[in-house]
Amino acid sequence: MHKRPIILIIITLVILGSIVIWTMRPVADATPAYSAKSVKLFSFSDNDPLKEWEEKVFKGRVVYTVEKDQDLSYVRAQSVGSASALYYKIKLDAKNNTPTLSWKWHVDRFPVKANPESLGTENEDDFAARVYVIFPAMFITNYKVLEYLWAESLPVGSIGDSHYSKNIKLIVLESGKAKDANFVREDRDIVADYIKAFGTAPEHNIGAVAFMTNAEHTNTNADALYDEIDLGYKEK
Repeated sequence: MHKRPIILIIITLVILGSIVIWTMRPVADATPAYSAKSVKLFSFSDNDPLKEWEEKVFKGRVVYTVEKDQDLSYVRAQSVGSASALYYKIKLDAKNNTPTLSWKWHVDRFPVKANPESLGTENEDDFAARVYVIFPAMFITNYKVLEYLWAESLPVGSIGDSHYSKNIKLIVLESGKAKDANFVREDRDIVADYIKAFGTAPEHNIGAVAFMTNAEHTNTNADALYDEIDLGYKEK
């Protein structure tokens, strides 16, 4: 059965092509960053806020645009039966340190599904908002991915395997419409989430993060906002 690739292609083709080679070099001494909250912050407020992000198109292009609303500046992702992701390559030590990831997001429209929402579904594998932390390895069987979801009806805290691979763990952080139009902030201890999802500590370092809104399986529409993606190390 043919399976439409989603973020798995980023890992197998993009990461194992360019990111893996890049991350196989020794991790730079990150000691100065250990006491700092942030290593890399994307506020999407400069003149070309998406210039450091690369896009991987799977089926049609999701429209990623930077919008400004008074003092706010954020990325709006609009999928019309399409799927493409933005990813950023970054090398963070996850074996000896505690990397963190925080961001803000909001969902304006969920993809319309004919069946009850499920983490393991294949033919309706669409979500309004996804954020990924990718742990590349030299061999494809050793890569790992944490995939954070904003679902429409799944219970918050649900963890499951992607139908593409058991090496991709899905974690539901938000579910349903937000109570207001404000952004919801997430603050994640990546190592703690990894241990909870995989049962062991990370064996590889982080090589990339990504975010995506997709609706290609249901051929419907999805609309989400992303802001203040911040990568760092937990203070000791």
